[in-house]
Amino acid sequence: MGGETKNSQASELPYWVGLSRCAKLGPTRFALLRAKFKSLGEVWSAGISQLKQAGLEEKVAEALRRHCQQTDIATSWQEVVKLGLSVVTIADKTYPQLLRQIFDPPPLLFYRGNLASLAKACLSVVGTRQATSYGTRVTTELVSALARGGLTIVSGLAYGIDTVAHRAALNSGGLTAAVLASGLDKIYPVANQQLIEEMINKQGIALSEFPPQTPPLKQNFPFRNRIIAGLSRATLVTEAAPGSGSLITARSALEANREVFAVPGSVFSQHSQGTNELIKLGAHLVTTPEDVLSVLGLAALPQAPLPPPAPEQTKVLQYLTKEPQHLDELIRTSGLKVSELTAHLSLLELQGYIRNVGGQQYVRLG
Repeated sequence: MGGETKNSQASELPYWVGLSRCAKLGPTRFALLRAKFKSLGEVWSAGISQLKQAGLEEKVAEALRRHCQQTDIATSWQEVVKLGLSVVTIADKTYPQLLRQIFDPPPLLFYRGNLASLAKACLSVVGTRQATSYGTRVTTELVSALARGGLTIVSGLAYGIDTVAHRAALNSGGLTAAVLASGLDKIYPVANQQLIEEMINKQGIALSEFPPQTPPLKQNFPFRNRIIAGLSRATLVTEAAPGSGSLITARSALEANREVFAVPGSVFSQHSQGTNELIKLGAHLVTTPEDVLSVLGLAALPQAPLPPPAPEQTKVLQYLTKEPQHLDELIRTSGLKVSELTAHLSLLELQGYIRNVGGQQYVRLG
């Protein structure tokens, strides 16, 4: 139900939302107001001198006073209700506990979906927007296994690794959470609107500290990244170039005393320079899901035995390795006809022995 909250008094929620719309109020100043005033409703009618006594600078106090005078609190709240958004505040017991522990937790979160998904063990997975086939493959395989193992996968809905991580979690039957750098009525990128709906329908969640009508401004993304890191016990960077925004998320995780994992990549690939540098700086090197689980003290994933391949498929399997091989090369090495070979490859993929990584290239799994 839109506008619902578990523990905050309903009469106070419109004031939380109204204050969140004041650009001059960040988490620190919001906390000052909560410490000084018995209720946020009192803030709305407070004078500049009272706001200054709470610890606000004079210009900020003046800006906040103008904001309160110019904002219709009922209209502001009705917008949240009409959009079907829920709100959880830092005063609520259901506010994500790990996020509460960071240096500057957002005073409130707007969300759609299942808030309880964030009460489970969460893992943030981030990376470059220009994901390579390697980054896509490694992210899919790691996230699929970790989501099946019960971890809620948190990411930022961006193109590239973020989208791959969300999709892999959903396809494996797991939970995923998307943290936005905009209001929840301004989904960015727009192409991922359907992905948002799917994760909500499958008991995941979409959330933001930004109120409705907030566009995805460039300066909002670092704030978004601290929430991604803050929600999770650890952050996994699967592919990142130098200067990637995902490295900001990794730094936020370190600042919050959370674990950081990184997937190694080719020294010749720009898209792996960021992750390789993280490993040099002390991030945990990850090549298997168990690398993540062991550090977090979680149980190893059960390994279901693969069905034994037929003798014909076993012969084909011997020509495949963990490095991608093109169909033409497999035709040459196996001596099989195209139709015969592709039939065997399809069966092996269905059985879980190999994967088509795109471009008629195949790799052996396990």
